Amino acid sequence: MPRRTFLSYPKRHSPKAPPKKSELFVGVVGYGYVGKAVARFFAERFVVAVYDPYVRKLPPDTPQGVRKVASLKALKEALVSVVCVPTPQREDGAAEVSIVEEVVRTLPTDLIVIKSTVPPGTTQRLREETGKRIVFSPEYIGEGKYPVFSEGERAYPHHTDMRQHRFHIFGGPREDTRRAAEIWQKVAGPQVRYLQTDSTTAELVKYAENSYLALKVTFCNQLYDLAQALGVDYHELRELWLEDGRVEPSHTLVYPDSRGFGGKCLPKDTAAILAVARKVGVDFSVMKAAVDYNRWLRKTLED
Repeated sequence: MPRRTFLSYPKRHSPKAPPKKSELFVGVVGYGYVGKAVARFFAERFVVAVYDPYVRKLPPDTPQGVRKVASLKALKEALVSVVCVPTPQREDGAAEVSIVEEVVRTLPTDLIVIKSTVPPGTTQRLREETGKRIVFSPEYIGEGKYPVFSEGERAYPHHTDMRQHRFHIFGGPREDTRRAAEIWQKVAGPQVRYLQTDSTTAELVKYAENSYLALKVTFCNQLYDLAQALGVDYHELRELWLEDGRVEPSHTLVYPDSRGFGGKCLPKDTAAILAVARKVGVDFSVMKAAVDYNRWLRKTLED
């Protein structure tokens, strides 16, 4: 199978013309689930130039002002280019970051923001290797399964519409994170929190989030089994448990035909954080136990 690359379009593709020199525009590289959400977000205020050689045609619901370009070179004058390319799981569980590396090394944009989930230390390494201004900003774009509710200042962030997010995190040198935050502010406005940190912390917080949610799902599934064994209705137990305000309701639903964690993110990201822990010699046994249990549970359902 040929290696996937983001540097050239198949000949059958016919991108639109790049933005005019006088237009303020934002570049988006990769037009999958995350890339579409990022493009919709910025289309509220800017022209958005999308580069993805594997998207033949922009869908009918594409916002006005979003257009395809034929190469990464067309993003040279963008205010920022946001990298939203895949980081699939390798055989050893680690995240495959070669597409991110390829794109970052080729992009001519002055400021690059990585939205793809990458292992801690990746952004810092790429800054050192390329000398470019690179910021990491974890994505909080949920898969949209349930409604989103806000409780005071701490809103549940995983809304598929980034305009509904109550915070944005930027990791990197302060001059660069400040510039990225300023661009985001032009769309999201003054009521949103813009949190700035170093890139490694920003990368790790994304893995911390998904790892914690996987642990929570695992705990609830085992609690479900315990309730079943004791003749207790899990859903009744759950409602009573959630009366304690310290327990948040997300990821606590369990059904006989829907057990464990799946989807695009939790399995991949838990495997990746275990690979990181192995690499640095940290015993992350609680996470490994959850992953092993989930693998067994999902296989049991399939059988």
